[in-house]
Order: sequence, then C-alpha cells, then structure tokens
Amino acid sequence: MDYQKVTFRLVDAEDFMADILVALLGNNGFESFEETTQGIIAYCPAPSFDETAMIENITSALPELKYAYRIETIADQNWNKTWEEHHFEPIEINNRCIIHSSRKPILKTVPYDIVINPQQAFGTGTHETTRMMLTYLLDNEIDNKSVLDMGCGTGVLAIMASLRGAKHIEAIDIDSWAQKNAEENIRLNARTNIHVHLGDATLLKNKLFDIILANINRNILLKDMSVYTGVLVPKGQLVMSGFYKNDFAMIKKEAESLGLIQINYAEDNNWTMGVFEKQV
Repeated sequence: MDYQKVTFRLVDAEDFMADILVALLGNNGFESFEETTQGIIAYCPAPSFDETAMIENITSALPELKYAYRIETIADQNWNKTWEEHHFEPIEINNRCIIHSSRKPILKTVPYDIVINPQQAFGTGTHETTRMMLTYLLDNEIDNKSVLDMGCGTGVLAIMASLRGAKHIEAIDIDSWAQKNAEENIRLNARTNIHVHLGDATLLKNKLFDIILANINRNILLKDMSVYTGVLVPKGQLVMSGFYKNDFAMIKKEAESLGLIQINYAEDNNWTMGVFEKQV
C-alpha cells in the first residue's frame, strides 16, 4: 500500500499544539507519526488521504496554529531497509522482554526474547500503545487462551501472546506488507500457533476469543467494537489502545453500551489503553 507522508513545520507553536495536531490527524486516517525538531511527520494510507479535508479540519480545530507542510508519496516498499538505516535498537519492556532485530542480538537474559524485522513503522514496541499492550500480556493470565490480534502490524503482540502460553492466536491486518511481515516475524520466533490473515473485522464471523487485542485508531475501534464484542466469550476481555486520553470517554461509552465493563486502564504520554470485560 502506498502512503502519503506529510511533513509539518510548526511556527511558534506551544508543545500542546503538536499533541493536538497528532490527535486530530489520527482521527482522520493517519496511522503513524514522528516528532522532529520543527514539528511532526505524519503518514496516511494513500487511499484514505484527503488534503482538502485535512486542511479544513486543522483550520477548524486549531485556527491559531501557524504551519507549513510538504506532501510526499511513499511507494509500497519493504520498510525493513528503512528501519535498518535508522538503527532499530533493542527495546526493553519492564525488564521482562526485549524486542530486537535479527541483526542486533542481545546479551542480556530476559524471560521473553522477541525478534522483529519490521517492514513498517508501527508495532515494534517503540510506541506507547504497543508498550502498554505488551505490558498487559506480561501482567495477565494468557495460558491456554484463544487470542485475536486485530491490526497486528509486525505481529509482536501475537508473538508475545504465544510466548505467554496462548493456545491459539489469529492475527489480522488490512495491509499486505503487515501480513507478510507478521508471517516472517512469526517464523523468526518459531511460533506455530499463530495464523495471519489479510482483511478486516468481516473475517471474524463464526469465531470466538478469550482475549481480543485491538491496537488501532479510534474511529475503527468505534466502528468495529460491536463485532469484537460479538466474538468475545463471556468473561472474555477486549483490550483497546491506539487513541488519546481525551478519546477514552467516547471509547468507554461505546463499550458500556455493548454490555462491556471497564476493568483496567493505563496511560503513557497521553496515549491510553482500556481493558473491558464481557459479562454474558
């Protein structure tokens, strides 16, 4: 899938304005972001990109923001080269897990050693939402559970679920590069109980899960939450992230309307994660 890369240079902007801009773009189809000394770089799947709507939304929500921007098309490619060029360094999670590329072996011994050769810019453990989801898997009982990793990216969450003893994991992503990369990373970690699929929530018909991990953007969560709830067993848990603190009330309201009860919450640098349980 091609991406549109939009580089924003912010002029005399307060720090909070960059955060608001990221949240605004995230709610309008942009999937990943990089901070720069002058602003941010945002990436949006090319089929979803609408320059006119982007400008109108920024003007409406942040009329005082002064900025310049540049748009580039990033052709469908193997992102692994880009990551290697930018030195994907080992990432440690709570002294219990280290995520690293196959080219950068680690010397430290930890309970969970995960090899990820990323082909896209999300899902290696560097992002706050991924770290929170990994922490959930480290801190909760996963043994013998059936797990869904929705929007699997590199497959790191599915791999961790397998390492933690899940009996069966389904991993789904709409991006063909993510599907291929997840399959590669699963092989690198010698996991045999993870099945990767290309598609969206329409693939979930007639399936049931004990735990659903959905680290996606707010709009997709709101659209597909009823589907997730429908394939969750009683007392099963829906773990959602990929949205900002200000969006949590909206996520919680939708979850409760579907009969889910909030049982946990985490926050990291204004990104949030909610854990909800199905009662019946």
